[in-house]
Amino acid sequence: MQIFFSCSSTKELREERKVWNYKNWDKEFKERAFCLCQLKSYENKGLENALWENDKSYYNPLGMAIFDEVLEPKIKKEMEIIRLDSINSIGKYPDDLKPILQKRAVINHCLEFYNSKRLDSLAKTQQKYWNKIPNIMDKIHLKIPTY
Repeated sequence: MQIFFSCSSTKELREERKVWNYKNWDKEFKERAFCLCQLKSYENKGLENALWENDKSYYNPLGMAIFDEVLEPKIKKEMEIIRLDSINSIGKYPDDLKPILQKRAVINHCLEFYNSKRLDSLAKTQQKYWNKIPNIMDKIHLKIPTY
């Protein structure tokens, strides 16, 4: 008796990956990192809710189900850097410039993070994990049952 098996993906999985633009997941991963960085780094629930309600860029089922688990701890580290930068700016500016300059540099930092080698490296390590996902929709339904 001979048993043959293959390590290649099934036709259904190949089709599903095509629908979910699998070849561009590294780019989507980085875009999700940028969005999460913005959402979380202000540390302001009102602003976060307003962004969720008014900008569909932040609602990404693929990102929420597959990328966020690995990105959220990294974003927390980036938030600490942003917070420290903000704290370190206290007392550096004259009183008339404090309202303008003594704030968080969220967008600039998130752009730097988006273009960083540390995020590129993380995306590269995640590709092995992404290749092992047997069913993308099942993974999404675990996180967003109504999708």
